[in-house]
Amino acid sequence: MTSRILIVGATGRLGRQFTRVLSTDLHEVRALIRAEPSSAERDEVLEQLEASGVQLVEGSLEDEQSLERACEGVTEIVSCVDHRPDHLLQQAALARAAGKAGSVRRLIPSQFGIDSRLYGEARVDHGDAKRAVQKELANSGIPITYIHTNGLAAEWVGSLGQLGLREPPQGQVEVYGEGDVRFSTVAVEDVARFGARALFDPAAAGRHLLIAPPDNLLTQVELIEAWEKKSGTSLERQTISREALDERIARLAADPASRPALAMAQLVRAAWLDGLGDGRRLPDVLDAVEAYPDIEYVRAIDYLDRYR
Repeated sequence: MTSRILIVGATGRLGRQFTRVLSTDLHEVRALIRAEPSSAERDEVLEQLEASGVQLVEGSLEDEQSLERACEGVTEIVSCVDHRPDHLLQQAALARAAGKAGSVRRLIPSQFGIDSRLYGEARVDHGDAKRAVQKELANSGIPITYIHTNGLAAEWVGSLGQLGLREPPQGQVEVYGEGDVRFSTVAVEDVARFGARALFDPAAAGRHLLIAPPDNLLTQVELIEAWEKKSGTSLERQTISREALDERIARLAADPASRPALAMAQLVRAAWLDGLGDGRRLPDVLDAVEAYPDIEYVRAIDYLDRYR
């Protein structure tokens, strides 16, 4: 039986990977596309989607009528919206539209990253938004599969754990605390592979799934040392204590223009100091690597080769 899958956020990095994995003879893929000004980069992405057989449907999370049209006849939904709190909360409208459609069998919302249920209140702004929207999703009547990835390799491995960098730092790197807390990462293409399998797995319906490859559970110091060995360089470590990072977060929180930097600092604290991505999982969480042992993944150490 052919599935008809709606992908929200298909032009983003993760959305494109889900689209690539799911665009097969067994599935019809539909992408919700916002009406935005044309640009060379965006036009190229849209052309690539259409060339792969993806049906483009105009609409947005702010327009419930467009969501209802996009959900007509859809059997599965994958949301890859970014982690801005307001965008995460808008997924409640997506769940309502999916419920009205009457055909949707599964929904994967954008909850990628650390399991928000591990955060304390007001520790990570988008974590509060994730927990809030989970209540709305539960009311949709549709089986939900929550996928948690801890850290995406492009952000965490590529920056050697210093979020905000597009590539490994040169000369100096910030080390948080003693640099000895373990944190797991996963390549974005592997998120799509595991996620696509979970989308159709009855055992994953109404469950949380953690993608935490054991080979990718590294401390920040181990990550830095691996890069130094591969690149033949030596980096000066600048130690950032918990107190210093808390002070940085407080300063950023006082400036509305610093929201992106605030989010990154909060995540760094959660990962490298609070240890919330060290492989721990709540009792209701499935281990993706154990559930789908045939799926190969990119090792974090090997991911560093992309920056050489």
